[in-house]
Amino acid sequence: MPHPDFELYDNVGRTTEQITAHQDARPTADDLHRWAAYDAREFSTSLPDDEAGQSIIDWTRQLYRVSTAAELNTVAQAVLGDGRSGVGELHTFLETAAEWCEHNHEPGIAVRYRQHAEELSELADQLAYLSEDHMASTYRRTNRSASAQPPRTVPAAPGTPPAPARRYIR
Repeated sequence: MPHPDFELYDNVGRTTEQITAHQDARPTADDLHRWAAYDAREFSTSLPDDEAGQSIIDWTRQLYRVSTAAELNTVAQAVLGDGRSGVGELHTFLETAAEWCEHNHEPGIAVRYRQHAEELSELADQLAYLSEDHMASTYRRTNRSASAQPPRTVPAAPGTPPAPARRYIR
């Protein structure tokens, strides 16, 4: 192989992947990542210092503060919902990566990025249905227990908010 980091391995202390890669005369995944990091080191200095998943970690931490289904839904919608959610931004990333691959004459890789973006959209839809089912279950229980209580003397204002329209993350 032309890359200087790829050298003959003795098998002592090597992983199965390293041994197989050597036998097949191909680099390991770790080799490829290390080479890419080396080749992109100048570009890497211009990237933000935060880990890409840090904002999701912050939202995950919010789950420890949640005490009601409504609060869980609020956090879940920020991460999983339509628009500028974490899942929406990841979908945009995958589509943009596909466009880059097409522009740089790598159509096979672009197709794979687009396929994963589509799978992510399908997962997002399933998660939206899960959230709706959770909220419906919660409010059905709440309404059943409320109907067992005596009626209030002051009538409550009707406040059923319209259900948000289902949108795809594309």
